[in-house]
Amino acid sequence: MARDRNRLLNFQAALGERLRLAAAQPKRDSRLAVVVGDRGMLLELDQIAEVAPVTPITSVPFTKSWFLGVANIRGTLYAVSDLASWLLGKKSGVRDSSRVVLLGQRLARLRTAVLVDRVVGLRLLDDMERGSDDTLAEWELAVWKDRDGMAWYEVDLGKLVANDGFLQVVQN
Repeated sequence: MARDRNRLLNFQAALGERLRLAAAQPKRDSRLAVVVGDRGMLLELDQIAEVAPVTPITSVPFTKSWFLGVANIRGTLYAVSDLASWLLGKKSGVRDSSRVVLLGQRLARLRTAVLVDRVVGLRLLDDMERGSDDTLAEWELAVWKDRDGMAWYEVDLGKLVANDGFLQVVQN
């Protein structure tokens, strides 16, 4: 019994020390890396509610070509836009690797999702070098270069969905 108590005390002490060391470490900024068309993008995690497989999307008549329509994702309707088509003018189409990124709580009032071609995973900004910011769009925060020289554009989804061009889905 005393032996078990000592093991528990040692475990608690070691756990407390690891938590203290972890709290003392500088916070590392990570972003979700996605590919849209031929462009790498970094999305802030707190602006994303979820990344989901593409479900059937019901088209809406008289809307712009980049607006794909609405999708029922677990009982909630989301307006789905093809991000590659809107940003780059190139329809991406739905592939096995395609995903929809559901916007997070702060942006959830819009119930918006964007189609991306591929989710790459998490990327640490500490592992990248900041590039030149002189050609960024209003919703892009920075451009980063990874170790392989690939450019990754950090996107503020809040600014993207607040853009008048993005909100106006009705065909003129």
